[in-house]
Amino acid sequence: MQESEVLELKKTTAPIREIVETICAFSNHHGGELYIGVSDSGKVLGVEATDDTVKRLANEIKLATEPKLFPQIELVLIEGKHCLRLSIEESPLKPHLAFGRPFLRVGTTNQRIDQQTYEYLLHQRQNGYGFDYLFCETASLSDIDTDTLISFAESANAKRFANIDLYSSTAEILEKLDLTKKDKLTNAAILLFGKRPQSFFEFRYEVKLGVFADDIGYNPILDEKVYTGNLINIQGSLLSAILLQLNKSVRIVADSSNEEYEYPLEVIREAVVNMIVHRDYRQSVKSTVEIRPGSVTFYNPAQLFTPTITIENLHRHHPSRPGNRMIAKVFYLMGLFENWGSGTNKIINLSKSAGKHQPLFSYQDGMFKLILHR
Repeated sequence: MQESEVLELKKTTAPIREIVETICAFSNHHGGELYIGVSDSGKVLGVEATDDTVKRLANEIKLATEPKLFPQIELVLIEGKHCLRLSIEESPLKPHLAFGRPFLRVGTTNQRIDQQTYEYLLHQRQNGYGFDYLFCETASLSDIDTDTLISFAESANAKRFANIDLYSSTAEILEKLDLTKKDKLTNAAILLFGKRPQSFFEFRYEVKLGVFADDIGYNPILDEKVYTGNLINIQGSLLSAILLQLNKSVRIVADSSNEEYEYPLEVIREAVVNMIVHRDYRQSVKSTVEIRPGSVTFYNPAQLFTPTITIENLHRHHPSRPGNRMIAKVFYLMGLFENWGSGTNKIINLSKSAGKHQPLFSYQDGMFKLILHR
């Protein structure tokens, strides 16, 4: 065992400041593990640790960091001696501060982050969401819709071989999905599986659907609905509602018949899922879908994550950069999201194959828009 960019060794819990700074530095870099009870040279010494020791250590780290850090702390047996192992992943909320200062892991040392790097990381955090990772402080397991959760698990097992035990408890399934930590539910857990997300996130997740008589203006309105369930139910209900407004034909081949919509089903589904997965849930603004005689328009608050993602990049292969990684993970497990940056290409190519005009992507004032021409 030797110290590295992702490994730190301490003899005891005494140098608490160094331990906290290391956890902070790991979280601001690629994550890492810190062992207590092992010398710098790698000699296993062991350490006396009780449950109170673990609780005190966790509390010290929580109080000294901002945003708060919660490493996994466990007692492990190494060469017959008990040691403490602290594990932390790279944080989507970086930069974190330890005692009011930001640190970064460089080689085997923890270095103070310079102002330019700190401001860059802060900009990435502010525009990189991370909202779904945060704790929903007032939520409890009683706020979870178990029917939606089990239905998801069945889909994930069938689509992605997720191996989720359907007889597990609600808490166990959410923990397997990383949607709960330290017995606290994340925002993603409530957004995805909550009974009443509107009790926690007013306007932050709702989708408004409007059907209009012409291509310009908002009067008269032929139909209007607001979808306020959890994101999984919204996705299904919204997709069905849009399809009901599209022209449909039946193609008879041999002894079977196939329904065909005026726009490829996969394009509409991809547009709905992208709007849900990529929207900025920090913003109290409804997402909207406008259905008009000549177009279907999807409009939602979002960020482009420039320079990696630009409007121009959406027309070719590009990295997948969802702002809501936990939400994206769940839709991936359902087989509705690929995490390959291929979604916009699929929309473009399938629209072209169906003989439609090229879809229009645009971004202005924190709002992303997709127009599909009917």
